[in-house]
Amino acid sequence: MTEPIRGDGGGMEIAEIEVRPAVAADRAAVLAFGGEEREVGAVTAKRWDAWLADEDGALLVAVLDGRPVGVVDVRVMSADTGWLEGLRVDPAYRGRGVGRTLLSRALAAADARGVAIVRQFVAPDDAICLKLLRRFGFAHIAEVERYEGPALVEEETDSGIEVEAEQVEDQADELADQANEPGGRRLTLAGEEDLGRIQEWLEHSNLAPFNDGFEFLSDGARKLVEPALRKYLRAGHIWLLEEWETIQALAVALEGEGASAGTLEVRYIDGSSEGISRLALVLREVAAERELASVALWLPHLLILRDAMDGAGYTLASDGPLWIFTRVL
Repeated sequence: MTEPIRGDGGGMEIAEIEVRPAVAADRAAVLAFGGEEREVGAVTAKRWDAWLADEDGALLVAVLDGRPVGVVDVRVMSADTGWLEGLRVDPAYRGRGVGRTLLSRALAAADARGVAIVRQFVAPDDAICLKLLRRFGFAHIAEVERYEGPALVEEETDSGIEVEAEQVEDQADELADQANEPGGRRLTLAGEEDLGRIQEWLEHSNLAPFNDGFEFLSDGARKLVEPALRKYLRAGHIWLLEEWETIQALAVALEGEGASAGTLEVRYIDGSSEGISRLALVLREVAAERELASVALWLPHLLILRDAMDGAGYTLASDGPLWIFTRVL
């Protein structure tokens, strides 16, 4: 599909923007303008390979002068939710309608796949992308940050991780002792019998007003709904930190896939700041037990949570908060 582009003077140019499905041969050209790892929407080699292999989504490139000059990936997150990522244009071709054309085609591709709601991350200082999304009717709904923490491996004494590992072991011993006391704090894997009380707890969670009830899969988000909760409970992916039979913190954690392979992916975490900090620290030990390299999770952009994650040995994986924009198709 092609669309004529307009030059700086307003006249029609001969060249046309062609938008087509990406192919393996586009890889080098796209990675050349894909950006740095920590940039929002950066197209890295790992992400490109994962997007290209995704049969349910649509990886699109814009072509001018016979070469790829823009890219966007449409990921199907659920039956009715899509996520846009990697929307980038070669700097040499900006201002020529490439981004507008790509976004238009991406929305059409999402609609063709039955998607009713599309979302995307945006850096708050990306004025060009913000203007483009608002032009297409996207709305700002949440601000979040991604954290990463290394798995706890006792042998790495030179980096001080042994001290952290001992801290986790002490905490685990403390939890074990408290679990034998009436109302004591305990850490458990939830089962299907816990569905009702988990749903009730989530309805009144501390973070619901800030995270809009999203679970995060790699670099995208969708609503955490009952079918997903049931699936996670059956698979033993939901951890609970409790005290006096009351949930203090909850986490949905499982091994990542695709671009997140080798990471314990915490798709959802919620609770008090202290509970989240304790649970996040223990999840680093869980990652080590499963021979994974790290733990990754998303939280709302709140100072109290930054302090909690710092205490659990996590660092920010991006240069600042990210905004989530959404559009109903």
